[in-house]
Amino acid sequence: MTTSTNHAISATIAHLRNHTWANTLISSPDYTAITTDSRRPKPSGEDTFFGATIATPTTIPHVLTLQRQQLTSPLSAPPAWLPATKEDAAALKKSGAAPTPGVNPADIIMIYDLGGAGVAGHPSTVHGGVVATMIDEAMSLAVAAHASGSGAGTTGDEGPGPSPSPSPSPSPSPSGDRNPRGKLFTSQLDVRYKKPVVTPQLLVVRARVVARVGRKYWVRAQAVQEDEAGAGGHLEWTKRKVVKADSMAFWIVVPENQAKL
Repeated sequence: MTTSTNHAISATIAHLRNHTWANTLISSPDYTAITTDSRRPKPSGEDTFFGATIATPTTIPHVLTLQRQQLTSPLSAPPAWLPATKEDAAALKKSGAAPTPGVNPADIIMIYDLGGAGVAGHPSTVHGGVVATMIDEAMSLAVAAHASGSGAGTTGDEGPGPSPSPSPSPSPSPSGDRNPRGKLFTSQLDVRYKKPVVTPQLLVVRARVVARVGRKYWVRAQAVQEDEAGAGGHLEWTKRKVVKADSMAFWIVVPENQAKL
């Protein structure tokens, strides 16, 4: 990281530590803060939406990305897709097939400080497309962590495994356009909106790669907020955490020397 990047992360952490829930997440020994590269618009125009359009005081002024230091090993076969209905979930269970993997332990935790009306669809409610964007960004970083071997190590059911060898990073282009995440593409994104996402308020998105077959990745994510009207009142550490959106996606990683999908 550059000095300016470290300063930006430190400033974001200092801001978010004023919130009890965010401070708890930041203080976890299992996670470390990393650069949210999509907040840096590229000369080509890449990441301008996330890094400029919705990076204003009334949209999403602050974002912090935390990556798990020991990534869990994903399944090596396609998992069951997220059931669409209770009936589908019951049928999956009755079939005896393995259930859809959960989101925990998350590979990536993104803390979004929602600024207000700039991301609203309905009054005080975040537009569904923006919610999907925030989920998609967290998923991209989870895929990148596994694709690049950037985690400090991986763990499976049998305990700690060997640290993966980092993939070689492509050389930066003269224009500074290089995206350190590589060429990652969402092929299918399925979002189940359960409750309105409130703004202004913090939103936490947890994302986890649950399966990988070659360059294909299956990812789960959930968007969570605190229940302001729930138990605990002004005691933030006792506020109920509510899943506002549940999601699953299918991603593809394209080799650097391949121009298109």
